[in-house]
Amino acid sequence: MNLIARKEVPEEETWNLTDIFPSDLEWESAYLAAEQELDEILTVMISLSSSLDILNFLRKYDNLMERLERITSYCFFKYSEDESDPLNQKMMGRSQLLSGKGNKVSTKLVNGLIAIPKEDMAKYVDEEKDLQIFERFLQRVDETRQHSLSPDIEETLASLGQTLHSPESIYLTVTSSDLKFELVKDMNGNNVPVSLHMYMTQIETSPDTILRRNAYQSLKKGLKGYQHGLAKTLSNEISKHVSLSKLRGFPSALDMHLQFSPASNNFYSTDGITTEFFEQVLDTFQEGLSPHMQRYARLRKSQLGLNTLHFSDVKAPLDPDFDPPISYKEAGEIITEAVGVLGAEYQNEMRKAFLDRWVYRGDNIGRRMIAFGGGVHGVHGYSFYPWGGNLFDMLLLSHELGHTIHYSLSAKNQRIINNAQSMLFVESPSTLVEHLVVDYLREHRNEPRLNRWLNMYLMMSYHHNCVTHVLEAELLRRLYKMAENKEPLTTSVISETKGAILSKFWGDTVEIDDGAKLTWMRQPHYYMGLYPFTYSVGISAATIIAQRIKSEGRAVGEQWTNVLKKGGSMRGLELYKMANLDMSNSDVIKQTISYVGTIVDELEKSF
Repeated sequence: MNLIARKEVPEEETWNLTDIFPSDLEWESAYLAAEQELDEILTVMISLSSSLDILNFLRKYDNLMERLERITSYCFFKYSEDESDPLNQKMMGRSQLLSGKGNKVSTKLVNGLIAIPKEDMAKYVDEEKDLQIFERFLQRVDETRQHSLSPDIEETLASLGQTLHSPESIYLTVTSSDLKFELVKDMNGNNVPVSLHMYMTQIETSPDTILRRNAYQSLKKGLKGYQHGLAKTLSNEISKHVSLSKLRGFPSALDMHLQFSPASNNFYSTDGITTEFFEQVLDTFQEGLSPHMQRYARLRKSQLGLNTLHFSDVKAPLDPDFDPPISYKEAGEIITEAVGVLGAEYQNEMRKAFLDRWVYRGDNIGRRMIAFGGGVHGVHGYSFYPWGGNLFDMLLLSHELGHTIHYSLSAKNQRIINNAQSMLFVESPSTLVEHLVVDYLREHRNEPRLNRWLNMYLMMSYHHNCVTHVLEAELLRRLYKMAENKEPLTTSVISETKGAILSKFWGDTVEIDDGAKLTWMRQPHYYMGLYPFTYSVGISAATIIAQRIKSEGRAVGEQWTNVLKKGGSMRGLELYKMANLDMSNSDVIKQTISYVGTIVDELEKSF
């Protein structure tokens, strides 16, 4: 079946963007008003000479950033629907220009606040109690003091924001609009279209070995055609951060990613964690999970009757005939019921996501490659997930909706400039919802075959979050260290390094070929700092919280919802502590790895 055009997607499969702006004309009016205000701020001196001056400007800035998020989100969502549409491209380009001006204003404000001595700022906060409303924002500004550059250099970097983000933009453009894959045949001789999203969400987990392997070869051929250009793009991204880390006086780029959040970064907030913590997480997962995943690989090879387990087979279902379809409506009902253990407020937000069309689920030409969940401050959450129609889709959609409801709850309870989400925490709300849906199905459908499938799904989830993403982070760790040692990051270096990481993890259980070595081309995570490793931390926390909800009841879930409302007002480790989790050491991670081992035990026995 060929993909349809955006205009052919039924309205019920699209999200309701009129909640952000009733029309493009309303967006245009808001755009021009915000642009004028940004330009005015950029042409005058910001007065921050008194506590009242600071308070008044922070109020103005907070309001402006909320309006700016509406404007840029509207463009991004339309662009995500169809990145090949010229109008969407134009709007997105204008949005990026406006964001650039917003970043310049942020930089100008932060420069002004940093120029105020810490002692004077503390005095201002004592004088004007309303400044405490912006405590988290002011705290984040203070955290940048040591590594901030002179105002003119910071403003220059802000003006180069679009250029500095060009590696990510180029990657996203190539993978969504330029990269094409050949049609392949399935086991029945039917033609099947291949895309990165379809491969990772549908084909890779298909019971059809012929389809999986044909699609893998199509994927490999398509990626090879762009490997040198995208290797240079990734190399430039890493070199950029190595240079910036030196400019800011960090020991390494890894330290900068983990400890520094510039003024222009208004979405994820670093948590001040150490490189040692980051590396401990990577080492613990790779050493602890590898034996369990190799056991699971041997079981898969045996169960599927394969002479060789290719990389295209590592997510193949062990029970190929069990793939029950599910409607979007029923999936919504199950997800909404499953999150009831998190309290009425959380459940009501989830219900709105389905009733009020917060989700774009069309699978059309030009749509964004990667699913996501987020939202718009002052509006509500939004999710993007092309819907395939099976249990696997329901669980992946539940993950994105976990992000969506987290954003919605935090935005309702936090001001936007305080709400830069903790990078270390942000994947725990999403993976918890997956676990809750699994637990709900176990409880309400006493079917041995389904229970076994759910175990296989959990293994897929741990594979994705604790193997795929950890090994992405491992590649980043190695590439950054190579770059800092002035080793050229050529195509062969990147691919061979990826291959070595995969070979060490899988041992002799999986054949690592050229296609496996090119998996660094599949994900945009390499352009998001060290973000990939946070999935493993998040799912570990979610694993333990889900177990506590089962054993201790709804009170644990309602407390979790209260934590979500804190949004970016606290650091990640503080949020976990509020949920009675100590994530500062490896104990929770080791408990999670042990739990994965018990799932493999159960699957071995079940077959």
